[in-house]
Amino acid sequence: MSSESSPSDIETRHPLPQDEFSEALLTSELEPTADGGQRALLYPTDKPDVEMATHWLAVPEGLLVDLDGIR
Repeated sequence: MSSESSPSDIETRHPLPQDEFSEALLTSELEPTADGGQRALLYPTDKPDVEMATHWLAVPEGLLVDLDGIR
């Protein structure tokens, strides 16, 4: 028995209540990688410095998408 949901189960689920999620603002900075490429560091700027240093995400530059272009 598989633990994955079948497509019909997914299609019948109710959407997530989007109103319950707050919009998080992230700052991004590009930095070089060891292989000569670049990566983006994404982090919230509304947190204290100690929290900001531990709440970040690194993403290869090629995976970034301009949200204004898809809204």
